[in-house]
Amino acid sequence: MTRTKFSTNVLMIASLIVNTASAPACAAQTDDAPREAANASAQSKGQKQTPQPTPQPAPAVEDNLETNVSNEIKELAAGGYGSVRESFIFVARDAETYASLRKLNDQLPELGADFFKSNAVVAAFLGERRSGGYGVGIERGAGGLLRVSEKSPPKGAMVTMALTAPFRIVSVGVRDESPLALELDAAWQEAARPYRVDAGEFTRMGGFAGRLEKSTLKGDIRIMRHAQLATLLFALQGTGGAEGAHALQDTASGTVAPDGGLTLTRLDPGSFVPPPRHPLHARGNFNDNEGRLSLTFEVTQAKVNDGYGGQGKLEATATAPPPKKRAVDGDRPM
Repeated sequence: MTRTKFSTNVLMIASLIVNTASAPACAAQTDDAPREAANASAQSKGQKQTPQPTPQPAPAVEDNLETNVSNEIKELAAGGYGSVRESFIFVARDAETYASLRKLNDQLPELGADFFKSNAVVAAFLGERRSGGYGVGIERGAGGLLRVSEKSPPKGAMVTMALTAPFRIVSVGVRDESPLALELDAAWQEAARPYRVDAGEFTRMGGFAGRLEKSTLKGDIRIMRHAQLATLLFALQGTGGAEGAHALQDTASGTVAPDGGLTLTRLDPGSFVPPPRHPLHARGNFNDNEGRLSLTFEVTQAKVNDGYGGQGKLEATATAPPPKKRAVDGDRPM
């Protein structure tokens, strides 16, 4: 009698454990049952079935240009009485170039190489104006463009009746391997002298296969000058390579020596060099009263053994005379 009662209890406990473990699976089947039944009923009546949700893949990072930049813009310096009296843009993507900018404004903070791994510094000098109330706007535009605009005083506003030279210098987030595209108002566009590429080529090498690919360069460069500084806005295309057309669109600033020698410490290679990649280092010379520009550039180094390198050269000719000076006569900015 005792043994039979004990066996019955064991069977009841085992049954309870099995039923408990099966509960989640049964619940899942129960949740799906009404939908499946409804679909079956709808199908028999010729009605549209309830669609099942389909997981969507996450968008690729490269599909969104704005992922190359951060919307964060931090002001480093600004004012109405800058040292630059003509419209000028200067872009620093490395500590060496930034050191040249600090010579124009010694109030700028010290920034090291680590800072420029994820940031750039953009300085916008509006040029001389006859009164106060003017300023410089820098903000993000569509597709990650950095828009630089002139701010004018409202009509009838009370302003300082003295010569001013507004400027603004900011840091912006940007990935190390990405170009910095600028959208400039008329004041800065008119200050850039256009050049046409007459001849040029770019040779890419590297990758697992270690092959060479040569492209013919064409396109335009716009150049702004101030004292021993220069900013170049590149719009280059490459044709003739095995992998089709390439493009290089970037803004790079550097220094100009008394003999016309130009140095650009950092220039994004665009699609001429696929990732993994390093920026280009460029050197050149202005000739014929800066009517002609010769430029050579090469990848600084490959990041990994299977990375790509490259080098190129171009000859460009100015297609317009130097921009007219807009600074007015009279008292200079303080």
